[in-house]
Amino acid sequence: MALLKESEEIKRNKPKLNRALRRTVFTHGLFSFRDSEGYINLKIEKIKGNQKPITTFSNHESGKSFLNKIIEKNQLCQKLCGLYKTNNSCFGYDIKTCAGACVSEEPVEAYNKRVLSIIESHTFKNQNMILIDYGRAVDERSAVLIENGVFRGYAYFNLNFQIHTAAVLKSIITPMEHNKDAQHIIQSFMRRHKRLKLIKLQD
Repeated sequence: MALLKESEEIKRNKPKLNRALRRTVFTHGLFSFRDSEGYINLKIEKIKGNQKPITTFSNHESGKSFLNKIIEKNQLCQKLCGLYKTNNSCFGYDIKTCAGACVSEEPVEAYNKRVLSIIESHTFKNQNMILIDYGRAVDERSAVLIENGVFRGYAYFNLNFQIHTAAVLKSIITPMEHNKDAQHIIQSFMRRHKRLKLIKLQD
């Protein structure tokens, strides 16, 4: 919450001494594409122009670290994630942590299902959800509303106050501007803090 409010205040007031968030602070993004075999590939690249990455990173190394984690957790192929340059099998295949997508042994549908699940859990596109985290006191929680892929604002609420719909949250929300920095802050926090409670809303 503090980072979101700081980002908005800096952009609104443009202070002379604190220029950190007057411009976009992330430089790299996670992108996907299908290769000639039909497998969904992932890659970390510098964001250019109006490109819309799946999620964003402050630098190439943080993006690479994220890829390494999801490769290990989801048994993805290092080659298809751009981390192992080869015309043959990846190192993961040799040590039995890759099921062979790099040499067309794993069925395309099975591999792509895991990749699509990762994309779904890290993208804002068309997402409707509420993120619940700790508040400012023991009996308080914080909530962030994402509606149709757009950050709408945040709210603090008492534990006795049940938040299950966007309509309920909107009645107490503090509206905030959606921009690339706000999206980056939220997505980065989601990646690093697995304790977050996520409520998916119906379209």
